[in-house]
Amino acid sequence: MRSFLLIPTTGLILLVACNDTRKPTSTNFTAAVNQYLDHHGQACTLIGPQFPVDIPRSQQSTVDVKLSALRHAGLVSEMDTTAAVHGLMDALRGPSPPQQVHHYALTTEGEKYIQQVSGAVTPISSFCYGQKTVDSISHWTTGSQSEAEVIFTYRILNLAAWARRPEVQQSFPDIQATLSGASKTEQVVGLHLTDRGWEVP
Repeated sequence: MRSFLLIPTTGLILLVACNDTRKPTSTNFTAAVNQYLDHHGQACTLIGPQFPVDIPRSQQSTVDVKLSALRHAGLVSEMDTTAAVHGLMDALRGPSPPQQVHHYALTTEGEKYIQQVSGAVTPISSFCYGQKTVDSISHWTTGSQSEAEVIFTYRILNLAAWARRPEVQQSFPDIQATLSGASKTEQVVGLHLTDRGWEVP
C-alpha cells in the first residue's frame, strides 16, 4: 500500500518541479540567459589579421598601436625585419617589394587567449579575456505566455590579468567599456518558452 502511494506522489513532485521551470521568474530567466552566455558570452576584442602580422614601419596604424600594447602585456612578440606585405590590391598591381616592418607573433601566453573567427575574406583574430554571466535581472516584460523580454546586467568571470593593464585599456576602448559596464550596463535579450523551459531562440 505504501509503495502504491509513493509512485503518484513522486510523479506529482516531478510535475511541479517541471512546471516551476516554465514560470516567468528571475531565477528561471537567470538560468536561461546564463545558458545562452555559456556559449555566446565570451568577452573578446577584435584584432583583425591572422598571426603572424607584419605592419610597415612607415605606417602608424591603429593595429600597430594595439599590438604594441599586447606586446607589453606579454601576448605577442615583436621584431623589426624586412618582409613583403601582401594586400588586397596585389592581384591588380602586383606584390609590393619587401620593406621594413614590425613583425608580431603570438607568444605562448597569447595562444591561451587567441580566437579565430570566419571573416568575409580571411579569418579574423580576436583575444578573449573573460566570460560574461548574469549579475542581476533588472526587470522583464511578457508579450505573451510564451515570450519574454528580459533586461539584465552582467559581470565578468575569469578576467585575464592582461585586460586590467592601463595601456591595454587605453589602446582597446571596447575592453575598458566592457569592464566599466559590469554590474551597471543593462542588456536586453528575448526569451521563448519551450517544453524544456525558457530559452534564448
